[in-house]
Amino acid sequence: MKTLAMLLGLISLVVQVEPVNYIGKTKTEIISLMQKNNPGFDLDEGAVNNTYKYIKFVDKYNEETYLFFLDEKDECTFTKLMSDYSNMKLRTAELDKMYKKAGDTKWIYVEKGTVYIIELIKDEWYFTILMKKKK
Repeated sequence: MKTLAMLLGLISLVVQVEPVNYIGKTKTEIISLMQKNNPGFDLDEGAVNNTYKYIKFVDKYNEETYLFFLDEKDECTFTKLMSDYSNMKLRTAELDKMYKKAGDTKWIYVEKGTVYIIELIKDEWYFTILMKKKK
């Protein structure tokens, strides 16, 4: 019983319970929301990229990386969650719970009249969950 309680506690560190839409949020808002809603992730301030402007968070187990891509006003335009395949069942269950299924690897989320597309992309060593506004 003690092991089960500990396992559930660990899972709650990395899994969001309700959808949080970071698109349109500022850099400061994203950092604050991530610290509040995803305490299992730490801000990686050492991440530098000369092509893309983004905020990077890494989970405490180094299995997941969350990137928030920013425009020139420091507002989020899309997000990427890259994860180890050991988290696939957990993450797809989370997507199924929070968003409307729109295909095998796609979900839809509507907030204040704006439609967002969530897509799961399988790569060789990891998978990515991409969230962006529908064009």
